[in-house]
Amino acid sequence: MRNIKKIIIPVLIVLSIFAVNVSCSNDEEIVLNPTEASDQTPDSDGDSGTTGDAEGSEGEITLYKVTGDEISKIQDYKVTGKDLEYQKDVAKHQEIWSLVKKIVPVEQLKKMSEFLIYNGEVTGSAGFVIEIKRDLSDWKMGIAINYAYEGGFNAGGELAYTIIHEFGHVLTLNNTQLDAAVTQENCKNYFPGEGCAFEKSYINELHSKFWNDIWGEYQEAKKDESAQQKFYEKYKERYVTQYASTNPGEDIAEVFATFTTLKEKPEGKTIAEKKILLMYNRDELVNFRNHIRKNLALRKKGDAVTFELPQPGAWKQANSFGNPHKTKCRRH
Repeated sequence: MRNIKKIIIPVLIVLSIFAVNVSCSNDEEIVLNPTEASDQTPDSDGDSGTTGDAEGSEGEITLYKVTGDEISKIQDYKVTGKDLEYQKDVAKHQEIWSLVKKIVPVEQLKKMSEFLIYNGEVTGSAGFVIEIKRDLSDWKMGIAINYAYEGGFNAGGELAYTIIHEFGHVLTLNNTQLDAAVTQENCKNYFPGEGCAFEKSYINELHSKFWNDIWGEYQEAKKDESAQQKFYEKYKERYVTQYASTNPGEDIAEVFATFTTLKEKPEGKTIAEKKILLMYNRDELVNFRNHIRKNLALRKKGDAVTFELPQPGAWKQANSFGNPHKTKCRRH
């Protein structure tokens, strides 16, 4: 995710993605095929599919099918030890999903057909999204259960922020924003990897206004982390977090998350603030923000907070870099 993270271990991520997708450089092997068990009908307990026959390569624990705002089990992966404990604790799966539902409106949930509970220790990630269909109309979200409960459920609003960031990728890279049938060679607008951005898409506007003039420098800077650091220090006022400077895809996911978590509308004094103001120009994004803030401000009687949002820029991954070369495959 967009994408939603601990310290990235680039080598592990590259190797694990390679294991799942065979080769991210091969256009025929980029997107995971929809799970064949997705159309199975769940039984009375909400279970269906296989139970522990498949082995995952990236910490997979349990895969669910998304129907409306409900999830039903497609399959349990073959796991042992702590992962088996995570697998059996279905109540935690449902608690995580309940938070997803509070963040993502039902109409937007239609963009997702699968939901994965996994152990993030393998990839060092707290969440991810990946397109299931090549036309970008259908997506899977994964949430790392071990990170979701680190310090307690949604401690510091960390899980809420991860979900917002990850769905920010779905929101900005789906088939209403990109044309997956147009190749990079034939794309006249920004090409994030999944397809060619439509002229009026969120990410094309962000790129054309705030990345175009430094694109050559960015291409040089992404060669190594030292160069990335220098690039970020030079253009710090352009980014809401350090992580946002990884690439335009992570930038827009971080802008969306900051747009949501920042209480007051910024004045636009910096480019980072101007990026946030772009989202205030889109009624559908303002409505999305209002939906999230309303739902996550719910309180029980007294001072007990049911859910919370973190302070902008407080996300654990905020002060790190992602993989600038990652375009397709998983978005963290």
